[in-house]
Amino acid sequence: MTVQIMKRLAIIGGGPGGLATARVFLKNSTDYQIDLFEADATVGGLWHYPDTGRDGRPMYEHLETNITKHIMQFSGFPFPSEVPTYPWRKNVFEYLKSYYAAFIENEERVKVHLNTRVLQLSKKASMWNLTARNAEDDSLLEANFDYVVVANGHHLEPRMPDDVAGLDEWVKNGAAIPARDFENCLFARGKNVVVVGNGSSGSDILNQVSTVADKVYHSVRNVESVVSTTGYPKFEGLKTVPTIARVNWPTRTVEFSDGTQIGDIDYLIYATGYLYSLPFADSSLRAQLLGDPDRTSACRIFNLWKQIFYVRDPTLAFSLLPQLIVPFPLAELQAALMVKAFNGDLTVPPQPDDVLDPELLQKQPAYHPIPDFKDVDYYRELQAILDGAGGSNDPLQPVKWNEEYKQMRIASTGDKQKRNIILTQHASNLRAQNKPYELINFSL
Repeated sequence: MTVQIMKRLAIIGGGPGGLATARVFLKNSTDYQIDLFEADATVGGLWHYPDTGRDGRPMYEHLETNITKHIMQFSGFPFPSEVPTYPWRKNVFEYLKSYYAAFIENEERVKVHLNTRVLQLSKKASMWNLTARNAEDDSLLEANFDYVVVANGHHLEPRMPDDVAGLDEWVKNGAAIPARDFENCLFARGKNVVVVGNGSSGSDILNQVSTVADKVYHSVRNVESVVSTTGYPKFEGLKTVPTIARVNWPTRTVEFSDGTQIGDIDYLIYATGYLYSLPFADSSLRAQLLGDPDRTSACRIFNLWKQIFYVRDPTLAFSLLPQLIVPFPLAELQAALMVKAFNGDLTVPPQPDDVLDPELLQKQPAYHPIPDFKDVDYYRELQAILDGAGGSNDPLQPVKWNEEYKQMRIASTGDKQKRNIILTQHASNLRAQNKPYELINFSL
């Protein structure tokens, strides 16, 4: 009788990327014994937002998604019909727990280590050596793996500006906070607040704070384009301002890039994104992936192919590094490619994306964010690579980004704009009633 020798796979992170990777490997190959490491007490990643112990969690209390449930869902696993078109935070968490229960929890070939933080990852000889600590009993686990997938997300370490004079003192006094530390708007009642950033979180926080703050200043790079945006909140105490040049804590003043100043500011809220954090990687890995052996985080990950595989050693892969994308179906698509590469059915080139496509950084200056809804092109490119490696025969088929899905993706933008008009009016109504922000449940 032939004994099958199993390959050992470590997945770092139990959020959407880690769960999707586990599901796809379990379904599309019988060759892997999987260990999934999650630092939290449950799976779900950033979508887990407990009643207590919320410090450092990037979610906030009243959050809904900015893409519809129809294109957000995993392959063959729809959201329940009662979930709103734009699911709330708690809906997504319950959905991820259901996904885990359906495809991973009771599988013999996967061991899930909850409350277990990975401390160290390094390559020794032909194996990846991983050390992790269990927070419940403080025990250490050390093991070797043939393959590693990093799925720890990119919402761990806020990206705060380093060129704003005087900001450190505001941070020290708890008056300058990243979006990660925003829970709800109650702290801003009757205060004067500057919200920095115009991404999804910045827009959400601006809208929520506008219900209770005395004055709200929205600091953005392009003032005119933001003010003219449909669905932008408007009330007497709101003013859109340029980027911040310097701040003074003793006088509570803020000076902007055009030289204008405002005073009596209570809080600065920075919704300016996050760094990619690899605190567990050894110095040689950090040098190649982050560009500096002494850093544990950076604005991007280097030496990758298709934002997935580490080209210097393709037994290491990453899930869900791209930004401005539809994450859940992408995670399964990326995982399907990982199975092919780890099984030898797909050859990862030795050159990174920047070398293979010299014009890439002109199209994507920050590398990871894929602008102008070109994410569909990225999904289709990955699908073509997967099909070329025999992916059409895999048991689990990731979402196919055909014309129907593309149109759903395009339509979701217009739908969200309509949704934002309603949400800003909702915020205005709450302000008139002297009520703090809360979500409203309706479908477009």
